[in-house]
Amino acid sequence: MTVLKNKIHNLIKKSGPISLSLFMEISMKDKMNGYYRKKMPLGSKGDFVTAPDISQIFGEIIGIWILDIWIKLGQPNDLQIVDLGGGRGTLLRDIDRVLSNKIKDLIFIDINKELIKIQKENIKNAKHFEKITDIPKKPTIFIGNEFLDTFPIHQFIKKNNSWKEICINSNSNELFFSNEKTELSKKIESQNLLNLDNNSVIEINFKIREIIKNISNFIKKNSGAAIFFDYGYLNGYGNSLQGIRKNKFINPLAEPGLIDLTSHVDFGDIKIQSKYNNVDIYGPITQGTFLENMGALERLAVLEKNANDSQKNELRSGLKRLMSKDEMGNLFKVFALSPKNFPSLEGFTCAKRTIRK
Repeated sequence: MTVLKNKIHNLIKKSGPISLSLFMEISMKDKMNGYYRKKMPLGSKGDFVTAPDISQIFGEIIGIWILDIWIKLGQPNDLQIVDLGGGRGTLLRDIDRVLSNKIKDLIFIDINKELIKIQKENIKNAKHFEKITDIPKKPTIFIGNEFLDTFPIHQFIKKNNSWKEICINSNSNELFFSNEKTELSKKIESQNLLNLDNNSVIEINFKIREIIKNISNFIKKNSGAAIFFDYGYLNGYGNSLQGIRKNKFINPLAEPGLIDLTSHVDFGDIKIQSKYNNVDIYGPITQGTFLENMGALERLAVLEKNANDSQKNELRSGLKRLMSKDEMGNLFKVFALSPKNFPSLEGFTCAKRTIRK
């Protein structure tokens, strides 16, 4: 039994079943043994691989997107870039290469000690913070690649025409899901959600709402924009909780602290939240469409001119994985936020072309 599994067992024994959100919060962010605090999650030896590690073109395209904003703003010298959950620093390093030192203030928001060490090696002059509220208050471009899916969700299930919250319970040495009547489930019941059928599951991510609100308020007060890449849905419902270890799906309750726990992002809810927060939202559109609109295929052609056959194959296969409808191209969505009356953001309104598989 892991240290956190024992901690969760004791918590349930003392106070009763806990919400899925609290279970995820403890599993992922416990200060001593949380998954994001100490484990190396990325790469072939980790639990998942993200877009910046698949193709350098991903980061270069975002660099071009940021460069366009910098030019439209009049090339300010106080603009900063904040990478939310920066991985190894690969994304920000690729962006920095495109920007050619035009934007000097680079920031990581991260809590993973192992990744922070690598980030410092990849970008010597970058600063590190744990919270958005800690960063300097000035014009900022926020980047979140597979950032939002890390936040804990509440789940609710309809049983016998009544809504209950899906919680975590304990029996002997095992954790299991149980359906409980909670204050939140009572609020859900009062909303009569779409007259959904019995056994329907819905998810609400209050943490994402808080993040979107905080970033919206930040860019309204200090100027800037934010762009996010993540997997999820625009309309729909259902159980999207996933446990991942060594690039394979696993029981999410099996080993708290050793398993990556994620869920799909509800982009429809984010669109609603952006209206509440009085900011403009671009998208969401598919990642494949965004990359093509921003010239990823043209960038590939340029890189191939100076590549050998092996390098060409690697470049093509990497970009294909990011853009193909059968891989990450459709599953991953992209959206951006900006204050009202901010310069238009590129990549979301270009004429669509056929994405090569």
